[in-house]
Amino acid sequence: MKASVALGITGFSLIAVTYGMARFSWGLMLPAIMNDIPFSPRVAGVISACSFAAYCLSTLCASVLAERFGPRLPAAAAACCAAAGLMLLALAFSPVMLAAGLFIAGLGSGLASPSLAAAVSRVISVTQQPLVNTVINAGSGAGIILSVPVLLYLPGGWRAACTVFGIVALASLAPVICCLPGGGLNIRLGKKNRRETLLRRPVARLLLIAFASGMASAAWWSFGPDVLRHHSGVDENTASMLWLVSGGAGILGAMTGPMAAYAGLNQVYRISQLFMAAPLLLLAFSHGFSWWFFPAVALCGAGYVTLTGVLLVCGTSAAQDAPASGAGAVFFMLAAGQVAGSVVFGMLYTETGAAFALTMFAVLSVLMTFYTPQKRYVDNEIPAR
Repeated sequence: MKASVALGITGFSLIAVTYGMARFSWGLMLPAIMNDIPFSPRVAGVISACSFAAYCLSTLCASVLAERFGPRLPAAAAACCAAAGLMLLALAFSPVMLAAGLFIAGLGSGLASPSLAAAVSRVISVTQQPLVNTVINAGSGAGIILSVPVLLYLPGGWRAACTVFGIVALASLAPVICCLPGGGLNIRLGKKNRRETLLRRPVARLLLIAFASGMASAAWWSFGPDVLRHHSGVDENTASMLWLVSGGAGILGAMTGPMAAYAGLNQVYRISQLFMAAPLLLLAFSHGFSWWFFPAVALCGAGYVTLTGVLLVCGTSAAQDAPASGAGAVFFMLAAGQVAGSVVFGMLYTETGAAFALTMFAVLSVLMTFYTPQKRYVDNEIPAR
């Protein structure tokens, strides 16, 4: 099997496990978990924040580990953290255990992306790197799609689902060890050089874009189900289905590379921002269920994963001497933006109502179409295969 294909499949699978199963499945399981282990919505928010905190922490560590020890070690640690966290969730009988399990599982997603970006930069030719990176990044959508039937139809409920997800995470460890390179770089970046790399103008610009984009995305990913239920009047089952459609549509992010080959990353970036804005505007002015919600939320999911794929490609390109650091910094700022966006949206939602809050966050995404990564990195087209 070609190295690019093997690495693409391995990375796609690891992202599906660490993001789709170990991170995003939490929202799907939460109602059932709250029935079995009663706790308040406020506690649920604190538990969910553990995943964000772990993600930010491990993202910072992953790039350093990948450069010093090679991509294999942090990627293997990502699979192990996902498995351990999911197994702990399956055994949890208190909110504290749930928080600990979600924290450990969240470490896996933060470790995965930078280590895979480093592996791609070392194994794949420069012309094929954007394509492989975006295919790997789309694995989160596949993980959500696969988790749905397990959660809905597997006997044993959410505990059995977590156990299955943990076993799948352990199974992903073998290909990671076989396909990802080990050993650190011959020339290692010191703290000063790494800091200088991340402060370069193209990288700094990307970090600002990632932060603002993360803020805009928080309107849907943090409050989507609540907005559907209490603002748009959608029933619980339909809201769950819309959430699944949105997450599953993220697999279309695998087309980021081919689309950029013809239109350029600049246009794909703008389209992804508009894809995230359109559903927010539709929800803002809808006060009842509409069949348009299904394609709208699909656009939101596809737009978000496509956007993260663009930022990943630009981050690794702008920091060519430290691709793991570039990818890690971009995803850290994206997560930080989501935390800030959740706070701001929650305040606007409470004080002014959903319509105004959704409109403002849609406007933010639209404004971001005018603030793109530097031309040098955005207009650099990906050669067609």
